[in-house]
Amino acid sequence: MVKASYLFIVAIYLGLASAQTFRVCVPPSVPKSVCEGLAKDNSNAVCQEATSSLECALKMSTFQSDISYFSPEETILFGFHQPNWFRVVATVRDTAKLDPYSFEAVAVVPVGHTDGFEGLRGGVYCHPGFDQADVKWSPRVRKTLENLAARTDHCEVNTDTTGKTSEEIEIDTLSQFFSAGCRPGTWSYSDAEDADLKNRYSNLCSRCGPNSDCSRYTIDMGSSVSGVNNDIRHIQALECLRTNSQNTPAVAYVAWDYVREYFTLRNPQQASSFAVLCSNGLTVPLNATNLADSISPCALVRQPWATIIASPNVASNVLNNMRTWWPNGSKPSGDTWQANLFTALTGGTSSAQVVFENFPVFPINYTRGIRVIPERRETCITPRNWCTTSADELVKCFWVRQASHILGLQPPITCVRKNNVFECLNDIRNSNAADFMSLDSNYGYLARVLYGLGPVKLVQNAAADTAKIAAFVKESAIGTISNFEQLRGKKACFPEFGGLANMAFVRTGQEVGVLSTAQCDYARAIGEFFSGGCAPGATDSSHAIGANSTFDASVLCSTCKYTTTPASNQVCSFDDINLYVGNKGAVACLADAENDVAFLDIRDISSNLAAAGLQANQIRALCRNNQLAATAGINVDNSCLLAHVVDAEVVTRRSDPMLTAVRGLLEKLDAFFGYTAANQLINLEIFSPFNTKSDLLFKDSAIGFTDPSPVSAHEPAKNYMELFDHLDKCTYSASGATAVSSPKSLI
Repeated sequence: MVKASYLFIVAIYLGLASAQTFRVCVPPSVPKSVCEGLAKDNSNAVCQEATSSLECALKMSTFQSDISYFSPEETILFGFHQPNWFRVVATVRDTAKLDPYSFEAVAVVPVGHTDGFEGLRGGVYCHPGFDQADVKWSPRVRKTLENLAARTDHCEVNTDTTGKTSEEIEIDTLSQFFSAGCRPGTWSYSDAEDADLKNRYSNLCSRCGPNSDCSRYTIDMGSSVSGVNNDIRHIQALECLRTNSQNTPAVAYVAWDYVREYFTLRNPQQASSFAVLCSNGLTVPLNATNLADSISPCALVRQPWATIIASPNVASNVLNNMRTWWPNGSKPSGDTWQANLFTALTGGTSSAQVVFENFPVFPINYTRGIRVIPERRETCITPRNWCTTSADELVKCFWVRQASHILGLQPPITCVRKNNVFECLNDIRNSNAADFMSLDSNYGYLARVLYGLGPVKLVQNAAADTAKIAAFVKESAIGTISNFEQLRGKKACFPEFGGLANMAFVRTGQEVGVLSTAQCDYARAIGEFFSGGCAPGATDSSHAIGANSTFDASVLCSTCKYTTTPASNQVCSFDDINLYVGNKGAVACLADAENDVAFLDIRDISSNLAAAGLQANQIRALCRNNQLAATAGINVDNSCLLAHVVDAEVVTRRSDPMLTAVRGLLEKLDAFFGYTAANQLINLEIFSPFNTKSDLLFKDSAIGFTDPSPVSAHEPAKNYMELFDHLDKCTYSASGATAVSSPKSLI
């Protein structure tokens, strides 16, 4: 009777479990049609959209979502960072390959090879490539043999890292270990550095074949063999090994599946002449028995499969229900909600096969028997410290740091937290815990003059999101103001002292001759030209736009208005106490009868006009060519703008010997986590909102990086560098009034 009652209770429990509605977190890669199909009939699941797979993990960690699909590298990330929280309930494999591992990477050597990895010194290195041809292999996987043999992840004593990227140090070490080889594909995400390295270390391209330019293999592959694709890089790397294995050490680092294919179908008669090199330095000869096995006798890397992971509170229920939804682990036929759920939870792969776990397991218990990621250790280039200004930004930085470590991106990242932008700038200037940050271009002038920093990258954004600075005067003043000279002695409104609007006015004033090009003290230049106005922050030490300037910029606080009577330290403040702060405040300032001109970013100007009670036909643009716009209004074309520039840059110390390392790091982050990244190994978007929070690390408007060059093909980037051309020719004397030679370039 007890047993019958127990079974009855279990039946009720399972019935309730099957009726539960599970929240399935899906990244943007899952088509909306799948989520619509998931709502069919009496569905047990509902979609929850997220900006990335990593955001799904965050939602699941706070019980906002129940279940999601994660790639192999994402699963490894959880095993490394959150080893005992989530639960793996199933793996997602391929119907044609149901092995325990997604792939195995092995080192193949001649059968007589001795002395382990050290025995490869001076030999030939054959690699399938570094150009993302195999999207399953992360940089860490691709470089595993290099790290084990040449110790490219370590640093010799007294290694000079000044002005070098991690790629240059790595390639130099590798070139000294191997005498020749073929390491095709992308060595650096900087085209210029990539070409330079391949020119300087051509020995690592010498066995790719004639006219290969190290981008691919061009060796003679001989006759085609049925079942073997000669265009596959792993097959080509094995042929490179075969043809270079006679009189020198040689190794091919390839996937085990292709070793089986090469020595079973293409060259079975030569299989006994080769062996696999194990991580302990021993070798295992190839033979018919181990070549028939889908699992290698030893591998340097074994990769887990993608997984279906659930939150701990629902994991058992999810697993039980999945066995009901997909009894044989295959996608059900028809357009049912179960079929759509299968698509949502298997990465959208048509050949997916779900293999259920016996019971929910911790990620670390799933991954530790397959692949273990080492803890961080010192490398040649010390970690670069990324400065953040909020708790949410710190969390995003932390996940970028962890994901980068899992993939093996160098140099390592450390995340630091400060209270605001100015604390970050101060720490970067003083090499005090911080090395770089993404900075609103509105602070570009302050970063250069007050903190001595400069750009390592400019942040590109879509055309609608670029900063567009214009000058506006009141239509009622057109009779007395028609050019910049007639603004002399008037009162001006700026969004913030030392910002882009200040910079754009100074540059334009110099161009039209109302400001002297010999004047390097921009605070004095602005303050002496106008008789007053409001430029929030003018009296704050963080906004001092003239290094060593003796000019009293409080003249530009004379017309500011406040929400309450300000304390002495709040006069001319650059926060919401000041009614005229920001672009909205600059428009309100212009609406004040006391003021004559406003310099501001025209984005959102319509709403700012409405808030100030102004009509568009009540103001007119004063253009960069020193003429008024033909008509009143806010439709300002690019030729009339005072500046049209990017709205952010990544800044670091001008004199930092690791500047090139930061540049290389940003290029890799863009390649793996940016909008141009294809088939992301870890779905983390550095330019997108994170965990529903906007503008973390980078503005949401960012789309990528460009070099800080005055000849950039990206027009707003080129304009931004030109905006600082005069400043870069200035240093400040005690009086702040002498133009001298240019400081060291960052480019």
